[in-house]
Amino acid sequence: MFFLTLVSRWLAAVPRFSSTATYSKAAQQPLLRLNAHNEFHIAIFADLHYGEEEDGWGINQDVNSTRVMNDILGFEDPDFVILNGDLITGENTFLTNSTKYLDVVVKPLVKHNVRWSSTYGNHDSQFNLSREALFKEEDKYFLSYTQHSPVGIPGITNYYLPLYAQEKDCNGTPIAILWFFDSQGGSEFQAPAGSQNIPNWVEPSIAVWFLAEQAILKKKWGKSLPSLAFVHIPPTAFLTVQNNLLANAGEESIHFPGLNDDVPLAAEGDGMQDVPFMQALVNTPGLHSVYSGHDHGDAWCANWPNVAGVVNNGSTPHVCFSKHTGYGGYGNWNRGSRNLKLSFGKEMEVETWVRMENEAIVQRVGLNETYGTDVYPLEDGENYPI
Repeated sequence: MFFLTLVSRWLAAVPRFSSTATYSKAAQQPLLRLNAHNEFHIAIFADLHYGEEEDGWGINQDVNSTRVMNDILGFEDPDFVILNGDLITGENTFLTNSTKYLDVVVKPLVKHNVRWSSTYGNHDSQFNLSREALFKEEDKYFLSYTQHSPVGIPGITNYYLPLYAQEKDCNGTPIAILWFFDSQGGSEFQAPAGSQNIPNWVEPSIAVWFLAEQAILKKKWGKSLPSLAFVHIPPTAFLTVQNNLLANAGEESIHFPGLNDDVPLAAEGDGMQDVPFMQALVNTPGLHSVYSGHDHGDAWCANWPNVAGVVNNGSTPHVCFSKHTGYGGYGNWNRGSRNLKLSFGKEMEVETWVRMENEAIVQRVGLNETYGTDVYPLEDGENYPI
């Protein structure tokens, strides 16, 4: 009740959270539109972790990460790329070069002339690296659609991008929304060594902004639009799925296939701080699915579970892990990228699969009304030689 009351109060102050408060170069950029097949293909690169041990083994890691990105861009030829957090391992970089790693990260995207947007992760805020400086560096690129949070909203990457039909079919109203959230984490710039003093969850004020912005968009376009959400650290709903819906710990499910080796997964906060955010997600009409990274050993999708403290009286989105793409960060699982194909008829439909670095495709599923009862082969991508 307290949260709903807070939402009502902030909705009364909606102009404060208008998207016009979010500065970016978006006004000069082309709109995101469906491709010639009336589809929109997204490749997600998560947990790249550039900049580790930069005078030693980290050099080869970064070379391999760039190779993976280039190869997958060649295999998939996506319309758009989402960098879903932990672009850089900021605690391993130096003050003189920390943000310059962003230029290395996006070099494959520039080479392939593909547009992208980012969420930032807990390793993107560390002693010699700040989210603010990272955004400033990223915003130099015309291909980057990453936007800055409105003033007064914690974190940097809280924003949305509208997706439109092809120009010949467009009536001026988007056909879908891509939402991005900053799950924060890490430490303040130049904070004492070892401190991790930034909350690692989507704070309630961000959830309030999210709902308030929805009200603005609904008033502007006359309806709620189908949408997807991207956030680096998984909401606690992901942990509930792993505990209650998947097979035995560390095993795949025939209904929810995909790598399930990070057990238990590391969710936002301690399981309670992100309840307002999760409540906002299920209160969002048309929210189809939520995509997270952070846990390198998980790459499954599932249906939204019953979560303590969250009332499922609205949307019940699917939840999906991305795929550990970079050679930086912990774990030796095979690398890859989760891909999404959005298609539009009477409703938005989403097909997803994981493209492995060796070109194989695993876990191709349709995130539809029968997902969760359909049976799929167990193919976590670990049985393919790299």
